[in-house]
Amino acid sequence: MQFYKLLSLSLLIILTITLAFNNLYINNLDLSIFIIFAPFLLCAAVVVLSAHKLAFSEMLFFTIYTISSLGAILFQQIELVIISLELMSLSAFFIIASGCKNYEPAIRYACTHLLIGVLLTASISINNNNLSTLMIILCLLMNCACFPFSFWVTDAYPAASLHGTSYLSLFTTKISFLVMIIHTYHLWKNYTAIIATLGSITVIYGIMFASLEQNMRRFLCYGIIAQMGMLILTGSLLAKSHNAIPLLVEYIIVSLFYQLLLFSVANSIILKTKVVSFNRITGFISIEGICATIAVLTMAAFPGTAGFIIKSHITTEIKAYTGGEYLFKALNLLLYASIGLKFIYHTFTLKCKKSAIISKTSIPMVVLALMCVNPYLLIHIKSLPVYNQFNMLLCTTLLFILLRKLFYPRISFQMDIDWIFRAVIPYIISCLTVRKKVLQNLTVGSYFNNITRYEKISVPVASVILITTLLMLICLNH
Repeated sequence: MQFYKLLSLSLLIILTITLAFNNLYINNLDLSIFIIFAPFLLCAAVVVLSAHKLAFSEMLFFTIYTISSLGAILFQQIELVIISLELMSLSAFFIIASGCKNYEPAIRYACTHLLIGVLLTASISINNNNLSTLMIILCLLMNCACFPFSFWVTDAYPAASLHGTSYLSLFTTKISFLVMIIHTYHLWKNYTAIIATLGSITVIYGIMFASLEQNMRRFLCYGIIAQMGMLILTGSLLAKSHNAIPLLVEYIIVSLFYQLLLFSVANSIILKTKVVSFNRITGFISIEGICATIAVLTMAAFPGTAGFIIKSHITTEIKAYTGGEYLFKALNLLLYASIGLKFIYHTFTLKCKKSAIISKTSIPMVVLALMCVNPYLLIHIKSLPVYNQFNMLLCTTLLFILLRKLFYPRISFQMDIDWIFRAVIPYIISCLTVRKKVLQNLTVGSYFNNITRYEKISVPVASVILITTLLMLICLNH
C-alpha cells in the first residue's frame, strides 16, 4: 500500500473515532454527527483504497476537503458554515486541477462556487429575514446542482482524475443539502411548491441528458444531478412531516453507497479497457457487472435492498401529508430506466470477456455492494409494498427493452445549459459593438487556453479569492 493511502486511511480512522467518542449533536436535532458523517468517511476510505497513483498533493486536498465538509455540518453560525463551504470549493478546485490537462473546468468550478459564497454572505446581511432565508435557500440549491445551475457538475467532475471524481461526488452536493435542511428546513413550508418544481425540473434535466450521453463519466455526473433533484423534490414533499429530516438523512446515506458503487464500477472498467465511451465497450461481464446490478437495483428501490426500505417509508410519509407519492414514484422509475438500465445494458449485455473473480481492486466494490443489501425486508415483509414495487420495476424494464433505442448513447456533450453562459452571452456582448480584444479578455475559456502550470493560474485565482474576501467583509459589516 502506498504511504499516502496509509496516511489518508489513518486520518479518516482517527476522525471517525473522534466523532464516535464525542457523540456531538447537530443544532439540537436528534441526530448524531457520527451517524451522519460515518458513512461519508467509510465511502471516502473506499475511494482511497481503490485509488491508483494517489499523490501527496491529492491526499492533502482530500483531507482539507473532508475536514471542511465536517465543519460545514457541525458549525451553528452561518458565517462559519460559509467559510467551510468556501474551503471545500478551494480544495475541490485543486483536486480537479490536479487531474485535468487544462485548467478551464477547475477555473469555472472555482468561479461558480466563489460567486455562490459571495451571494450567501450578501444574503445574511439583508435586514428582511424572509428575503434573507429565501436567498440562502436559493444559494444552497445552486450548490446542490439544482437546475439551471447544474452545469458545474458535468463540466468539472469528469475533468478530475478517476478517484478525484469519485471523492468529489461524495461531498459537495450532499453536504450542501445537509446544510440546507439543518439550517433552513423549518422554513421550507412556505416555498414547497417552488422547491418541488425546481427538484422535478432538475430530475428531468438529468434524465434527458443522461439518456443521450455516450461518455460514461459525464453520464454518471448527470446521474448525480438527477439524484440531487430527487432529494430536493423529496425534501419539499416531506416539509410538513415530523420525520422529514431523519428520512432525508437516511436517503442521502443510501444514495452515497449506490452512487459510489456505480462510480467504482465505471472506474474499474475504464482502467481495464482504457475506454470512456459506451459505444466502444465490447462487453464486460465480471464482478463489476454483479456490483453494478446491485447498485442499480438499490437506486430503483428493488425489494431486498436498502433503497427499497427507505423509499417505501418516504412514499408512505409523503402519502400521509401531501399526496405527491405518484410524482415521486414516476420520477424514480424514469431514473431507473434512463440511468440504471442504460448503464447495465450498454456495458454488460454482450459476450463475456472477463471472469467473475474477486481481485484486490474489487474488494471495495464488494463492501459497497454489501452495504446496499438490507435484510430488514425479511422481518417486515408484510408491512411493505413488495409485490407492487416488483410489478412496477418489471413493467419499467420491459418498456426499456422495447424502447431501448431511445436511450442509445448518441452525443458526447461538451456543454449543455452552460452554453448560454459560455456562448450566448459572449455573442450578445459582441453584438453590442464591443471590441474583439476586449471580448477575448472577458471570455474565460480563451483567456486560459495557454495555461499549462499552476504558477500561471495563481494570479487570477488569488484575485478572485481576494475580491470574494473583500465582498464578504463588506457584507458582514452591514
